[in-house]
Amino acid sequence: MAAPAQAQNPNYQSGPVWRITDYSIKPGQGDAFWKDFRENLKPIYEEFKKDGMISDYKVWTSVTSDRPDDWDVAIGLAVPNYAAIDQLDAKAATVATKHYGSREAMIEAAKKRSEIRTVISSHLAREVMPK
Repeated sequence: MAAPAQAQNPNYQSGPVWRITDYSIKPGQGDAFWKDFRENLKPIYEEFKKDGMISDYKVWTSVTSDRPDDWDVAIGLAVPNYAAIDQLDAKAATVATKHYGSREAMIEAAKKRSEIRTVISSHLAREVMPK
């Protein structure tokens, strides 16, 4: 998926592109979510950074809830541009499979993850630095 080229903006300088995914943690699954994050996702994201696949990652928690299906935790992965998103998708499975030891173990971990949280939304956002 390629994004259209953008002309330089007189109001800001373009920064990295973030893929941000919002999650709702299922009731009683908070500890399981954070344990999985520490043991699996964080090491994988650190490997992504080490390999230059992402420049950064961040995690946010929501302090308010406006409706029952609101997000609790958001995770963002930063890449330099939109084209890097496709490269990340292509290379990520290799790093994750290595972490879990096999493709089957990686798939099983993803199934377990779906038992503790629900994806609310996933979107791309361009970070900008105002001039």
